[in-house]
Amino acid sequence: MKKTPKVSVCIPVYNRPDYVAKAIESVLNQTFTDFELIVTDNCSTDNTPEVIKSYAAKDGRIKYYKNEHNLGVISNLNRGLLQARGEYIKFVFSDDKLAPECLDIFVDKMDKHPDVSLITSFTQCIGDSDHIRDQSYFPGTGKLDGKTYQKDLLINGNWPGSPSSVMFRRRDLHIGLFNHAWKYWLGDLDMWLRLLGVGNAYIVPQVLSYLRIHDKQESSIHAVDFRLIEERLMLANIAFQFPHMYGDYTRKEKRKIQNHLLERLVREGIGRKGLGPKLKMFRIGLSRLSYSRMKFCLLLIKNLRRIFHRGRHRYLFSLC
Repeated sequence: MKKTPKVSVCIPVYNRPDYVAKAIESVLNQTFTDFELIVTDNCSTDNTPEVIKSYAAKDGRIKYYKNEHNLGVISNLNRGLLQARGEYIKFVFSDDKLAPECLDIFVDKMDKHPDVSLITSFTQCIGDSDHIRDQSYFPGTGKLDGKTYQKDLLINGNWPGSPSSVMFRRRDLHIGLFNHAWKYWLGDLDMWLRLLGVGNAYIVPQVLSYLRIHDKQESSIHAVDFRLIEERLMLANIAFQFPHMYGDYTRKEKRKIQNHLLERLVREGIGRKGLGPKLKMFRIGLSRLSYSRMKFCLLLIKNLRRIFHRGRHRYLFSLC
């Protein structure tokens, strides 16, 4: 009978022969060794499978699964979740890396704090940037109340970071898998929101993951004007409709989040050149996803000159 590993590390991959070896090696070099490594290949068309198989042949902890066809980003993440057997689940994207002590520290904190559902840490970018996501990106360090900071995520954004930065408990997957509603952008933020509805967060004030910045990463390939803010508007709308999963917001809290996101939408519209982006902003703001057409129209009226005179005005008149 096979022993159940403490941690399931999942690497989703598609056409990454140049980086996936470094991701795998960063897992195999962990000081904590009680893990399985699940690699889900989203039907790569290059020599990525051969790279992975060469490692799997040497280490029995590596499990390699190749999809018969490309399932998309979210479904490939979920395939890793469905194969996982460990108490804890840790993702590493195929172009990212972990610090050698990452699993050791994360497991220790999660074992000591059974009420914590999500743990993350500081992160350093590698590749085209060496920027560090440190204290300034987080609402605090150590253990944070899940319900309180669940609401904070909708305003201040995805401070837990990408799946490469986060670890969580497999038992908490009763909240569901990654949501297919989010094709590229908010699948992780949606998951973190739901996880903080069932437990607390823990932030380790130390760089334990490395995120590679390059022009072939998913967020660069699929970058589209307004997509992120449009999906954040959609996510807030869903969160307000399902308080049992995303938190129970007061009318004042909803108004604050609504105003903040609408202001972000208009600010992005002001920053874009040409008539096309302005019209797209109008479409998004006047759709049912923006909660209140009245609020959006008021914001437009207050900032009409700024919208059509890019560069002359550096600030935005708010709804307050």
